[in-house]
Amino acid sequence: MIPGAEPLKKGDVLDTTAQINAVINQDSGKMVEVCGTITREGKPVMEVTSQFLYRGAYSDFENTFQRKTETPMNLHLATSKDVAILRSKEWFHLEDPDIDLLNKTLTFKLQSLVRFKNKTVFSTVETVGEVLLELPTKEVIQVASVEYEAGASHGNPVLDYLQRNGSKLDQPVTFENPIPLNGKTPLTLKAPATNETYARVSGDYNPIHVSRVFASYANLPGTITHGMYSSAAVRSLVETWAAENNVGRVRSFHASLVGMVLPDDLIDVKLQHVGMVSGRKIIKVEASNRESEEKVLIGEAEVEQPTSAYVFTGQGSQEQGMGMDLYASSPVAAEVWDRADKHFMDNYGFAITNIVRNNPKELTIHFGGPRGKAIRQNYMSMTFETVATDGSVKSEKIFKEIDENTTSYTYRSPPASSPQRTKGVVQQNSAFAGHSLGEYSALAALAEVMPIESLVSVVFYRGLTMQVAVERDETGRSNYSMCAVNPSRISKTFNEQALQYVVENIAETTGWLLEIVNYNIANAQYVCAGDLRALDCLTNVTNYLKQQKIDIQALMQKMSLEDVKAHLVEIIQGCAQQTEAKPKPLDLQRGFATIPLKGIDVPFHSTFLRSGVKPFRSFLLKKINKTSIDPQKLVGKYIPNVTARPFELTKEYFEDVYRLTNSPKIGNILANWEKYEEGKEQKAAAAA
Repeated sequence: MIPGAEPLKKGDVLDTTAQINAVINQDSGKMVEVCGTITREGKPVMEVTSQFLYRGAYSDFENTFQRKTETPMNLHLATSKDVAILRSKEWFHLEDPDIDLLNKTLTFKLQSLVRFKNKTVFSTVETVGEVLLELPTKEVIQVASVEYEAGASHGNPVLDYLQRNGSKLDQPVTFENPIPLNGKTPLTLKAPATNETYARVSGDYNPIHVSRVFASYANLPGTITHGMYSSAAVRSLVETWAAENNVGRVRSFHASLVGMVLPDDLIDVKLQHVGMVSGRKIIKVEASNRESEEKVLIGEAEVEQPTSAYVFTGQGSQEQGMGMDLYASSPVAAEVWDRADKHFMDNYGFAITNIVRNNPKELTIHFGGPRGKAIRQNYMSMTFETVATDGSVKSEKIFKEIDENTTSYTYRSPPASSPQRTKGVVQQNSAFAGHSLGEYSALAALAEVMPIESLVSVVFYRGLTMQVAVERDETGRSNYSMCAVNPSRISKTFNEQALQYVVENIAETTGWLLEIVNYNIANAQYVCAGDLRALDCLTNVTNYLKQQKIDIQALMQKMSLEDVKAHLVEIIQGCAQQTEAKPKPLDLQRGFATIPLKGIDVPFHSTFLRSGVKPFRSFLLKKINKTSIDPQKLVGKYIPNVTARPFELTKEYFEDVYRLTNSPKIGNILANWEKYEEGKEQKAAAAA
């Protein structure tokens, strides 16, 4: 299957074309390669390449050739010298000679045709194709073409140059330790006793497959099992063991016949998952004759992963040392951590890996020397805004203790995070989301909306603004936290609506902050944020409802809503009195249906923090370049926390977001929606 093409379905109307790609003289005979392309509505969906070997010794090299679509190559031009060397190539033709190529990455998509003079020398070489550049807007344009033609040659200078200086697009990632798919015991195939049946079905009546006399005349040990039969039999095992019987997931299968298979031979097949490429599994295939242990077939398959969604965890999922094993074993992961470390050291004076590895209770940053003064200035310039009850906005410093004379600053609870896409492993076009803090990681890693340096800055700033958003006592404690709630643990009838009713009445009765802020699993997992007293009261109320077997839904059927509310308020008042009587500061305990989220002392996602939205939005705008956002990586794939459904660029979707958030920015977009649509239409017309 061609990557990106939809699997074939019953009822599809298909067209087929074929061409000879190669005729090559080899030591074992003349190899002829034929490629058939299957199209659906004019678009290719599958290519089938077959090779035929005519045994013998051939020297007619003037009749041999090879036509090939080359592997796409990326070429990064990091220096002026790199640009000058490329421009000097006679085969490289720019569309616009004045274009600036410095620090750009070009993609070469080429096709070659070579004709042979003898075994090692070409009589002619032709290579043509296009050179593409991805703009900051994510639009891909052609900036140059390749046109190379030469006579007698020992090689291809175009491909030699790209192999020396470029890198393959969709570079495979090879595992250090291959993963066997069938355990230690090989899979076994048995060759048919006769090839008559396959010959009738395939139409291949080559006498070496069906006649012992002809096979003997060709000095063969017996009738040879059809190579296509062996290949298909092995492929069926790939479909079963690597693709879970989903034929459409096998995107490519290449097999080379390296030995003869005779009637009734037992063939042992070994399948190994050896790496990844563009989210597809690379499966290595080896088939051997059980008796002689001679290999008869080697091959490779690319298999799509099952439909996957990538979800990034939020705050509270971390633990000491998390990610450090991967740092030690993966250069890609190490590079991400190292970039984050450098960014934090240069701007804030500490290494994030030190925190992850050692989990220090205290961390002191010293402001000595020119570098220390620059870091101190970074801390002094960090501000946030608060909104008073009268609506006035006041800007305050996050680090009030730091001024021009401060020589050091000691942290006691610094947060951070840093993930990134691992090339070749992540499935393309997959859905993705992130819980809370993990949403930033998801957007950076899979939608690539910002580099790792911007990500860690955003996460760092978010953590700091949240820390200073609530008042704290002299020991640094706040009066806020969060807890998980499972309504089903109270009773079978206690559901989301009942929990919402209880939470709203606790907040209204006590005047304490309490809100449901995360709707994770319907009727099974919610997260509440609020005042410690309100969270403790929630635990007491839900415990009471369970112990007394009070069914709120049933009460609403028997009593008026006013009476039900009065009864619930009475329960809440009693539980609130129990909370007030407890020693301070409150230490939240688990209940029948509630689990405190230890270590969290900010009411994340609650309306209490709404005043911090405006300054955080301003900070985000500085860290996210709108030209780096590719809508195609978001539409239908990104699942925002706020909507819990795939992102769309539709007016209806934006109206839904506005209903949930009342965001003035979204409101402005909706007010001017028609103007945006007109602009898009004009742009499309101009492009056409």
